[in-house]
Amino acid sequence: MEQVLLIFRNIEKTSTVRLSRKLSLRNRFYLGVIVNDQTIKLKVLGITGDSPALKIALNFISHNGYYCCYFCYLRGIHQKQKRQYPYECLHQMRTVNSFAQDATAAEQLNRNEKGHLGVSIFSNIVDINFPYGIIVDYAHVSLLRHSKSIFIELYRRLTPYVRNIVDRALIHQPFPHFFHRQMRPFNDLSFVKATEIRNILFYGILPIFHKHVSSEILGHFAMFITALRLLHGKPIFGDRTSDIAGDLLTKYYKDFSLFYDGLENFVLHLHQHFKNQYEMFGAFSHLGSFGQEALIGYVGSNRTGTRFYGDLICKNYSIDFLLHHKMEKSNQFTKIVDGPFDQEFNFDFKNNSLFQLLHSVQCTCASLDSCLTAYRRCIINSQVYHSLQYKRRQKSVSYFVRYTSTAVPNSYLFGKIIIFFKCLNSTYALIQQYPTISRFSDLFRSSSYYELLDRSINHLFFVISQQCISSYETVLASCILDNCIVFDCEDYHIATPVSSYDEHD
Repeated sequence: MEQVLLIFRNIEKTSTVRLSRKLSLRNRFYLGVIVNDQTIKLKVLGITGDSPALKIALNFISHNGYYCCYFCYLRGIHQKQKRQYPYECLHQMRTVNSFAQDATAAEQLNRNEKGHLGVSIFSNIVDINFPYGIIVDYAHVSLLRHSKSIFIELYRRLTPYVRNIVDRALIHQPFPHFFHRQMRPFNDLSFVKATEIRNILFYGILPIFHKHVSSEILGHFAMFITALRLLHGKPIFGDRTSDIAGDLLTKYYKDFSLFYDGLENFVLHLHQHFKNQYEMFGAFSHLGSFGQEALIGYVGSNRTGTRFYGDLICKNYSIDFLLHHKMEKSNQFTKIVDGPFDQEFNFDFKNNSLFQLLHSVQCTCASLDSCLTAYRRCIINSQVYHSLQYKRRQKSVSYFVRYTSTAVPNSYLFGKIIIFFKCLNSTYALIQQYPTISRFSDLFRSSSYYELLDRSINHLFFVISQQCISSYETVLASCILDNCIVFDCEDYHIATPVSSYDEHD
């Protein structure tokens, strides 16, 4: 049984009529699709898209009307010529029965019924009934809408001198080599991409802005950033991840009017439902619609051609993590094998006693050079890491990592990889460590949100020394956890690990 996620974006107003006429959707999904004399039945998980697209797909009122939320009966108020949705502690949630009843009433009476304009043509197709089968696209809601609005507002409050400092820091900040888009200055947000906003939001804005904005304002926004990063990547706190993120978003929404005026719109309100979205559908890095749009565009243009459509689908739909558990055989052309590569022939192992010590423990022979082999790069958990010996890295920084060590259990260490090397059957990295000097939450100690931030933000951002330790250490490659983006803050560095490796970029 296959699962399909319906993606809709930028649908014209007449598309509902065309879809209902041209597509016998219900029959198609009931009968299935015949491929090579085999019937494949399709199961539609849910539907996602931006707000204008969901309005048409769900036959719902637009996102600036009363009762426009798909999940609850929040009415909203008309304030300063805008529709605003202030925080409400308790509000009535829509259920499967109430959603269907309101839609049917709107269809029969030809009127707006608590936001419904009629019955959605997809209501009998999705496997998870509405409203639970509606997936919020965080790329549109959180990035292109809400975060961009906050960026503009924070930037407006800065002096021209500080704006220049911030813009230069955003432009020149290096990232790992697999970041196809980095960060754009705030003076040029007209055509900014969602990926660029994500990189600013998840990685750049707190390290760059913490010296230029009051700890109270930035501490409030830090709750939003921390919550989204918790919901975006792997579950840092296990089953408690969604609860911690939900508490942060609730407090952020509740106090929002203390810092901003006229921005309590529908996209802000949708964040109140992110906790339930995460618990039902998982990490947000797998739920965006841009990957599916890119796949459709790629197949539609077919400029270069490919034999590996299956791999393209896996990449753009972010489902390869699921398929790899079910595949008994992997394609020899696309299989990624962990281990070092790009051999360095001129590296001298005799210059450092660590290599001799490791060799004496691992092997009984007297030839150091015959047992140890140096490499410039290494694949760890299907991700390529660089060392400082890799000279073709240009401006990218893929050699600064977070790792663990048996010498310091239950803690994270940070450092730059000097070289990868192999000794017998084990792969190691020679790392120069940058010690941690304080907790990141200490930067918000004067903020009223300090206690709430202290529970979670220190797992995402780390304050480390500008000076590395003079000695080196050998670390098993399997102990390297992830790449880090490092920000130079004059007196110290701030390091933050990559949130997710498998989101469409």
